Amino acid sequence: MKHLLMFSALLLLSIKAFAVETVSAGYKASLKSAVLAEERDYYVSLPPGYDASEDTYPVVYVLDGDVHRWRAISGIIEGLSTETLDNQINQAIVVAIPNTDRDRDLTPTRLAQWTFEGKVLQTFQTSGGADSFQAFLNNELIPHIEAEYRASEQRILVGESFGGLFASFTLLTKPQMFTDYLIIDPAALWDNNYLNKRFQTTDKPVAQSKVTIYFAFANNAHLGNIGMTNRKWGEEFASALHSEMSGNYIVTQQYFEDESHGTVALPGWYRGLKLLLSARTPHDT
Repeated sequence: MKHLLMFSALLLLSIKAFAVETVSAGYKASLKSAVLAEERDYYVSLPPGYDASEDTYPVVYVLDGDVHRWRAISGIIEGLSTETLDNQINQAIVVAIPNTDRDRDLTPTRLAQWTFEGKVLQTFQTSGGADSFQAFLNNELIPHIEAEYRASEQRILVGESFGGLFASFTLLTKPQMFTDYLIIDPAALWDNNYLNKRFQTTDKPVAQSKVTIYFAFANNAHLGNIGMTNRKWGEEFASALHSEMSGNYIVTQQYFEDESHGTVALPGWYRGLKLLLSARTPHDT
């Protein structure tokens, strides 16, 4: 009898151990791009209760959208938008776009070598394809997402480093593509201060309505003049948008002294999403 009771207890523990529930984080899908002539994967996560409601939701588009960034940003948004954490922000759909050729898609000019003060920072087989990638987003991916899901008019673009360079390029060329931009430590060093030069030498971008922009900058002093100049030029670009385009752009910039280029993403996402998805009615003006 004693052995039978022990066996029964072990059996119950075994059953309990395997009584698990699979929780899905979202979906992985793909879209054939005529613009880029390739198949492009993307990840989607939907707000809790999406299927049970008829609400529309902002869409957060994440560049460099590997599975880790997708899960991280989706988790931040879900957590901050729940009652558990005081409903600090609005719920949102998250769409993350993994890279196939990052150097090509996220850079606005063709460079064989990226140099600074005579030093080669990086060499490229492909670069300067930002126009085409922008057309893919604008003409193919965004219309597809808005046809498949209940998207509101609020679109947020999230980019860091080269992704931040691309987001800044989009601000300069097609600002109306997104209502909000979350730009983290952009590669402002690109092509010898490309962003500021283009802003000062071409027609100023005009959005059809207010655009809200959050910049996060890291402390890269450990990289010497390269790191300090990248921050300087990035902050000059953000400040120029704020001072010269105040009629169109609402610009916030924040410096994270304790974070480097490699660590600033998480606090930048948190602060930026709290601002851009704050529980308010956006873009009423």
